[in-house]
Amino acid sequence: MKTILKRILAATLILTLVLTGTLTAFAAEQNGIQVQYNGKNLALTDAAKNIDGRTMLPFRQVLESMGATVSYDPAAKVITAKTADKEISFAAGKTEVTIKKDGAETTMKMDVAPFVDKSRTYVPVRFIAKSLGYAVGWDPAAKTVVIIDPVTLFANADTDFSVISKLMKSDLDLEKPYASTGKFNMNFTTYATPGAILSGMNFDISGTMTGVQQKSNADMTMNMALNFDKMLSAMTPEEKTQMQPLLDMFKNASMKVKMNGETGETYMNSSMFAAMDPTVDQNTWYKMNVYDTYEAMGIDLKSLTGMSTSGVKLSDLLTASMSASGTMDIATYEDTKTTYQFLKNLIGDDAFTKKTAGSETTYSLSLNQASIVAALAKTALTEGIAVDKLDLSEAGDMINSGKINANIMIKEKAGYLSGYDMKADCAFEDITCSFKMNGDQLNAKVDMSFEQKNAFKMAGLVESHVSETSKAPDLSLPAGAKVVDYPMNLQQLGQ
Repeated sequence: MKTILKRILAATLILTLVLTGTLTAFAAEQNGIQVQYNGKNLALTDAAKNIDGRTMLPFRQVLESMGATVSYDPAAKVITAKTADKEISFAAGKTEVTIKKDGAETTMKMDVAPFVDKSRTYVPVRFIAKSLGYAVGWDPAAKTVVIIDPVTLFANADTDFSVISKLMKSDLDLEKPYASTGKFNMNFTTYATPGAILSGMNFDISGTMTGVQQKSNADMTMNMALNFDKMLSAMTPEEKTQMQPLLDMFKNASMKVKMNGETGETYMNSSMFAAMDPTVDQNTWYKMNVYDTYEAMGIDLKSLTGMSTSGVKLSDLLTASMSASGTMDIATYEDTKTTYQFLKNLIGDDAFTKKTAGSETTYSLSLNQASIVAALAKTALTEGIAVDKLDLSEAGDMINSGKINANIMIKEKAGYLSGYDMKADCAFEDITCSFKMNGDQLNAKVDMSFEQKNAFKMAGLVESHVSETSKAPDLSLPAGAKVVDYPMNLQQLGQ
């Protein structure tokens, strides 16, 4: 009984965080390490060194090979590297690094201090590369440090995908607060699978969302009604008698979330927590830092969240996404470059049909198996991919073995988004899905379903509306609030 209750709470929290929008280290040997930059190995004459588990590389040779300008001030004993938009400086033997960008200056600390060996200054390559905005990873099989400059990789994204980018182009003043309202209705079913955390469940969730958001700050309340009648109908009378009082607690539940977008500090209050811990009462607020949680997974959520609320360009978003990821190998650069070209051929500007009526312009695109295979073939030709690496016949057979259909319509007026309508459905092997989304800058409606045979299925309808308000998000906690650290991550909730 307790296990079932934990599963219910886990699923509820996961869906709550999704709906409210809340939701490598190097290990190298001293010899034989290679450094790859934008898909090509650098010709280094000095060997890498391993200090306290950190890969140290000769600073000048690596940075100059990547196009940076390196200089040394003998009087101040300070080394400086400049790229097109950044400048970093530091002194050997000290962990402080000064980073300058767009007129702003910040100071950070390295966990290993640079040192001089035989007139070469060695630095922790991950920290220095990330300071310059590069994405850094480690391929243990190839013993290769992988460095990618995403700014160069995605330099043309805003022009190649200007139509898709219109979905992010708003004339709303994002510095102002906005009141958010919404409603949702979802069904979640998991098939009985031994050992699975959320196995053998079937329940509905419906409710409303209200609150105020300003940039990344949010003060939201979600009221939920969880219906477990389908689960109860499959239980024995004895099981129903045991479970009914506990499940009744979830029939009219609420969740309050307050998030400070600057620090990532997030507070959650819900009567559902009492089901897990008898010491929790209505004045208990769980505290967690969502930025720290995602940083532990290698994701810079703060940067991504800040971009999403500041009229971000697609190139900036792609750059930040790649810079936040440390999971890369020696094939990542070429794979990303090829994927970019494929998407450009599939949903880039040239793929859309444009029609103007009065002051409004409509862009439309239809996708199916034939258009996907055509985009693959064009990508193979433009990227010079060998047939043995991309078997178009095999890829075509695989794509045509399922069903893929999608229609995208984007409307623009006076240079800003005025409306959108997107529909898609697919069926492939054991997966089927459908997706419908439409709206404008202030309204959104999403109707979706997804099923993996013998695993789970979900279906949901979410509608939301935002409007300008004079009220800023209230991030303060009520009088008498008892703050406790969030005791477990979402995976542990089901244990």
